[in-house]
Amino acid sequence: MAALSPVNAGLPGARSAITVRRDWSEKKDPLSPSKSHTRFFLSSLSVREKMRVTGVVRGHWSVENRNHHKRDASAWQEDRHRHRQPNAALNLALTRNVLLAMIPFEQGQPLAEFFEHHHRHPHHALRLILNARPVL
Repeated sequence: MAALSPVNAGLPGARSAITVRRDWSEKKDPLSPSKSHTRFFLSSLSVREKMRVTGVVRGHWSVENRNHHKRDASAWQEDRHRHRQPNAALNLALTRNVLLAMIPFEQGQPLAEFFEHHHRHPHHALRLILNARPVL
């Protein structure tokens, strides 16, 4: 195995590589084992700009947590679904984006509760759709 320069790897703008390790445990089940993920990032920022790099990585995860968690930890379980038809995947993503823009999120209200409520009360779901003012 030989070292590879950023230019030879097809990444001429890469100036630094970052490793971020994240450890966590489930709040709902304190007896569950802790989990860990390691993520690797390439950046055009120099190593001297480490505070800015840290901010960029944190910014990435704050968007990931706000957006992706709603999609995957809810009834949608987006990561578990694989679609053979590209148009089906695009249409589902578009539909979910529209729904997320329409849902009036309450502080601390899990998305699963919202889904359950509207499943039990379809007239509330129709009212929400008909009176929607999407939050962008």
